Parts: sequence; C-alpha cells; structure tokens
Amino acid sequence: MKLIKDREFLKNIAQQIDLLNTLGGGVSETYVDVKKYKKGAVINVWAASVDPAAFKVVLNNNQLSVFSVLQSKENPAMAAPLFNTTFMLPPQVDLGRVEAIYKEGQLMVKLPYYESTGQPREIEIKQL
Repeated sequence: MKLIKDREFLKNIAQQIDLLNTLGGGVSETYVDVKKYKKGAVINVWAASVDPAAFKVVLNNNQLSVFSVLQSKENPAMAAPLFNTTFMLPPQVDLGRVEAIYKEGQLMVKLPYYESTGQPREIEIKQL
C-alpha cells in the first residue's frame, strides 16, 4: 500500500470526507408544508440542525426557490447543498410583498395575495 505524502491533498480530502459525513449522519431531512388562507399562503420549512444563515430564498418572476447550503468552515469555497425546493407561484400572489421569517428552527415564507375590494366593477368599453 502506498502512502500519500502530499499534505495539501490530504487536507482537502479530509475536509470533503468530513463534509460528507455531516451530510450522511448529522443532518435530518427537511420538511416543507404549504398552507393556503383567504388572504395568502404560507410555506413552512423545517430543517433541524441547519444554521439560519444557510437558508436562501430567491424570487425570480413567479418562481420561488428555497434552499440551504452547508458551507465548510475550513474552506469557504467548499459547499454542499442540503435541500432545494422550487415553487411556481400563482398569479394572485403579490410578489412585491413576499417576505421570509426565521423563528425557532422554522423558516416561514409569507405569500400575500393581491387585495381586492370584493365588489364587482363595470369595465368601460372603449370604441376605436
């Protein structure tokens, strides 16, 4: 059996093994729940042992992505995704008022609907 003498290589491989061991045994599965209400919807994400700073919420047009990345402390360039969930938002969601809140191990993404008066209105017909 040959011994590997390159210390930099050994250090990098040890960090990757440590990262994979954490993924395999130290992180529980993510749970996502979506609840709909009259004035909007709420996406709840529970991910035990995930640092709140590791969560990312990205809104692109009507597509909302919620994900988390496990960053190596020794090597910031090395990261592994923990989970990634994407939602296609319906047209009634007011994209300008979407907000994310982290509290007690739970990430909550609030998706408010456009406010409507509830009253029917007559649309004027223009003649060209």
